[in-house]
Amino acid sequence: MWTEGQAYAVAPEQLDIIDGGRAAISIGLLLACAIGFDLPDLAFGAVAAFWTCLCDPFGGSWSRFQTMAKFAVLGAIVFALSSFGAHFGTVAATVTLFALVALCCLGRSYVPAFGPGPAQGSFISAIAVVIGVSTPRPLEGAVELGGYFLLGAAVTIVISTLIWPNHTNAPGRLMLVMIYTRLRTMLSALTDLDRAPVSAAWLQYETLTRRSVRIAIERGRQIVARRLLGSRSHGHAVDVAARLFAVLIALGQHRKGSEKFAGDDVSLLRDLDELLRQLIDCLDSGATTSDSINQKASLLYSRACESQNKVFGRCIAGSAIALMSLAGTSSSPPRQETESKRVSPRTLRKPTMPSSVVWQQALRVTTAVTACHLIGIWFDVTLSYWGTIATLVVMQPAFGNTWARVIERATGTLLGGLVTAVLLMGSPGDVMMTLMIVPLAAAVIALRTVNYALFMIFLTPMFMLLSDLIRPADDLILLRAVNESLGALFGVVASILVFPTNERVAISDALRAAVSANMSFAASVLRSSHRSDLTETAKAQADAGVGSSRAEVAAAGLSFGKGAAASAESLTGILSALRNVCGASAVFEILGNGDPEIDRQRADYYQAMSSALEMQLRTWTLRDLPKPLTDPGDALDQAVADLALAVQAFIRSYGRGSKIPGGHI
Repeated sequence: MWTEGQAYAVAPEQLDIIDGGRAAISIGLLLACAIGFDLPDLAFGAVAAFWTCLCDPFGGSWSRFQTMAKFAVLGAIVFALSSFGAHFGTVAATVTLFALVALCCLGRSYVPAFGPGPAQGSFISAIAVVIGVSTPRPLEGAVELGGYFLLGAAVTIVISTLIWPNHTNAPGRLMLVMIYTRLRTMLSALTDLDRAPVSAAWLQYETLTRRSVRIAIERGRQIVARRLLGSRSHGHAVDVAARLFAVLIALGQHRKGSEKFAGDDVSLLRDLDELLRQLIDCLDSGATTSDSINQKASLLYSRACESQNKVFGRCIAGSAIALMSLAGTSSSPPRQETESKRVSPRTLRKPTMPSSVVWQQALRVTTAVTACHLIGIWFDVTLSYWGTIATLVVMQPAFGNTWARVIERATGTLLGGLVTAVLLMGSPGDVMMTLMIVPLAAAVIALRTVNYALFMIFLTPMFMLLSDLIRPADDLILLRAVNESLGALFGVVASILVFPTNERVAISDALRAAVSANMSFAASVLRSSHRSDLTETAKAQADAGVGSSRAEVAAAGLSFGKGAAASAESLTGILSALRNVCGASAVFEILGNGDPEIDRQRADYYQAMSSALEMQLRTWTLRDLPKPLTDPGDALDQAVADLALAVQAFIRSYGRGSKIPGGHI
């Protein structure tokens, strides 16, 4: 759960053994041909096959074929060009490296996401450029290398889309099990509030627990869209989970302002917990619900309606209704991929200009990669392209994320190096090394979207053995350590010196997005309290959760330095106030039943307040705020007022004229 709030989460539900099996077959076949036909360069085809597996996106065969085919063509071209350019000497190799890596980096996107995903083709193509520059060949040889690259990628595409396509339901099943397990953990944390110091338990519940559930749900939405072709049954199950999450937020907000739960309330919570346990067992078996769960949910609804606690009863009743709705979608078929096939080619080819983040990151990465390459040549470092690749991989737009990637890569490389040392103890021959590379490749691909450090533990020995198979060298463990350290050093230094992140702008952007999303949710709740369609409100709540999570992750990357405790405390105050606005909105959504005209005016006031707060965070200046409609208002009005005070306190302590030493996002 702790990792859910970090830059790179652990997502065990995304373990994909089928992907690993396909990778093992592709790589094993190509390595066997390279050894059997005595074609050492065909091993580069095995490398291309591995990279193509990394770029294999989720979804249907047609979309996967398109993505992998584009990478195959791009990778083969830049691989051949970089090899040919390096043939003309060090200067030409450096210019070629700089130009091609820059072009590949400009093709990358840096859209924030919850959890890891497939590698982007342009990113892997940049790695192909590094390998190509380290393998100088004349024109004929370079074209031959490009052909082997294209052959390896083509073999993988055929196996992955024609011979062994995606037909497994495991990703969806595991995804739902993970989400509802997180919800049950949140429910348990809610009941534990009565058995622990309220301040400590509430902080755990409000930050770590809520964030982990929110991220699991949003990651689930991505899995439904990318891997399950928009399956209605899985999508509805995720929507139900989001509804249960909103109910638990409302219960937590209610508990925060009241005494311990009454005996009847605790009994209802236990019944809901038992329902979730049974639902998890049902999901684990491959079904979405059962008649038993539906009947017990109906009974829970009846009991909740009789509860003396109005807030509690409505919350539990809402949970029961959401769980009963699963019965209507248990057998719904997934949407077919034909929808994606109908997308207009003109739409797919619509040109888009890279954003400033992409331009700056491309120049930053290219500069660091080129510098690392030159240092490797200057000091004649053996297998120096390892260090260059490390620089390319660790660098992220945000310094905090770069540092997190360095730590994860170092951890994985250290453990992977120990594995390599054990595997090389017997000085294995080519056949034995191939037999070791194949299962390692399967493990790497199976873990590619689970966690980067785990990925690196298996990638390190696989990559080292494959490199030794292509270019035998002594002291592989030492060379790996030296090059990884060199690459990480250049990545960190370049992140600090080349287009360094502006802490003020970065935290301002994150907070403004979070304020806007949470205030929009509050306004949407007021406007929808007199309408039956809650689709807009559900989306607004999801956006509010996403905005808050990203603000919390950005805040975690700040280093305030000595003497800046007030800034850190005021930032924590904003994050706490945002959670209160979200919680009060969730409570109002369940209980709100005020005057439509007044609620509409309050919604307009919230939107005006949101605009004013966003302007203050953008300009770092204090300005007059809109006057409230009522004084005093309800809990939601109070939460909005507290947020305004928290924003102003933060601007005073971290606004114009203040500086945070050593701080980076």
